[in-house]
Amino acid sequence: MSQLDPERIRLKVGLEIHRQINSSAKLFCACPIIKEEDGKSFRRKFRPSESELGEVDPAALFEARKGIWISYVAGRESSCLVEADEEPPHEVNRYAIETAIMVCRILGSEVVDEIQVMRKMVIDGSNTTGFQRTMVLGIGGSLSVKGRVVGVQTVTLEEDAARILDSKDRERRFSLDRLGIPLIEVSLEPVTASPKEIEEIALALGRLLKATGRMEKGIGSVRQDINISVLDGEIIEVKGVQQLDLISKVVQFEAERLLWLNELAKIMKERGLKKGFMNQQVFDVSTLLSGTSSKIILAGIKKGERALAVKVKGMKGLLSKEPRPNMRLGKELADIARFYSLGGLFHSDELPNYGISKEEVQKIEEALNCDVDDAFLLIVGEENRAKLCIQALCKRIEQALLGAPAETRAAKDNGETRFIRPRPGSARMYPETDIPPIPVTSAMIAKVDQSIPPLWEEQVEQIKQRYSLGEEQAQKIIDSDYLELFKELATSLKLQPTFIATLLTDTIVSLRRDGFDTSKISEDTLRTLLYSISNGTTAKEASYDILALVAKEGITVDEAINKLNVSTITIEELVRIIDSVIEKEYKTLEEKKELAFSALMGSVMSQVRGRIDGSIVSKILKERIQKGLKN
Repeated sequence: MSQLDPERIRLKVGLEIHRQINSSAKLFCACPIIKEEDGKSFRRKFRPSESELGEVDPAALFEARKGIWISYVAGRESSCLVEADEEPPHEVNRYAIETAIMVCRILGSEVVDEIQVMRKMVIDGSNTTGFQRTMVLGIGGSLSVKGRVVGVQTVTLEEDAARILDSKDRERRFSLDRLGIPLIEVSLEPVTASPKEIEEIALALGRLLKATGRMEKGIGSVRQDINISVLDGEIIEVKGVQQLDLISKVVQFEAERLLWLNELAKIMKERGLKKGFMNQQVFDVSTLLSGTSSKIILAGIKKGERALAVKVKGMKGLLSKEPRPNMRLGKELADIARFYSLGGLFHSDELPNYGISKEEVQKIEEALNCDVDDAFLLIVGEENRAKLCIQALCKRIEQALLGAPAETRAAKDNGETRFIRPRPGSARMYPETDIPPIPVTSAMIAKVDQSIPPLWEEQVEQIKQRYSLGEEQAQKIIDSDYLELFKELATSLKLQPTFIATLLTDTIVSLRRDGFDTSKISEDTLRTLLYSISNGTTAKEASYDILALVAKEGITVDEAINKLNVSTITIEELVRIIDSVIEKEYKTLEEKKELAFSALMGSVMSQVRGRIDGSIVSKILKERIQKGLKN
């Protein structure tokens, strides 16, 4: 990351941080916020409509061309007719409004006099209405991060989307349990900074929001969208970055990808390519491939699908050119094909391969009248859909002449990104007609001002003083999802607060890094384990192994203790084990005397590890060694 110079490449990054408010009810109805996947189902298909100015949003049009059905599961407790869009929204959740006003006041944003609810078109199926309701509560303000002042654009309150359950060839299925949950969104002004500095800005804003005590915790409660551009080019929006430590990786990858696309545009122009070069005829080459060894193509043709090909003029070698890992134009095209539910996309730079022979490649090149510098695309699928996909692919290749197109992308777990859809335009926003404007009075603001809690830095100092924690450990426990659990257990158990804090932070992080699904470790699990350690049922040293087994197999703490055989042993049992080890190793003890401690300690621990505190083992072993030497 140190090799990337933000100033030189004019890197600009704007953050949009979304946090789920810990409200007991949804934003536009009184339905409780609980997880449900069973209930009544209904289906819909969405189509884009024109805005008041007669425009159609490009992102909405892109989604509509997929022609898929959307199925919804409406839980009996978590949703009502509002979520099904069969009833107008109810009064806006007052707790959510007060929370947004609180954030505005902390950030120094100007609170609006009147809240106007807007509709933002969304037709990927994640909202039954075809739009998301959103409202601006604050404008302006600033966030201070290590001496840097980052401007705030807006503080917004909006409803969360439905939760996707699965996605098949021509249908997506959503649960309505999450639809309508109140979210707060803080949009920051773009800054020029290193990827690591961007991550620090997100951390500071996340801490500010969490310090209100009004934000939900856990995976899925935080989503960070990142807007990125380089060299004053188009803005790329990366959606749904959930982990803080992914932000710097996403910014790094996307900045490098955008630089590569600028380099590619330069190469294409040097080859003489100009606007309109992708206006090429599409050929059906199914008969040319009737005897192919490609399983993908054969399977498609047997289902009645067609193999279509189009020439890509002057692009030979550029579709597979990879100056940086996983940055290829061919990969970008494959992402588009997948969103048309078409996985059978090939390009000539990677052929012959995948069962397609050299002779078949030559036949396709002849049919397309390819010159020596030309490439081609080959796609297999239902004819109409394949033609729509080829149109999108050709448009994307021609866009490469201008560098990176404005688009929305999703973050992967490794920090790389993938294409979702074109970026939406202004035509997606229009006024909400079912909710009257909500006045914001001085009395409302005064009420909020009285309930603003201490800032994050003050809370760290309070935790340090009350529980005798170090600065770093206090920061970790406050940043974690277990602050309230820590306070509860630190005052009720006979354990050092430092140990409790370490288990709730460092141990959980270590498990996650080692590949364990820590979402299976509930607060009740942690509470049970710490009570077990406190009352002497199990030893501190067994904590990691017990939690690892709980995460791996989904069992209880007691079941894990029994399976690992880490129930604590008595001092009498420990003495018997130590004496047995000394008896077997008496020659070593005679020869090395006190220096034999390490070897004997290893032998004892191999039998008692996880069943008794190591410091107790060490103390008693030293005593028994001294006694043995005297005898």
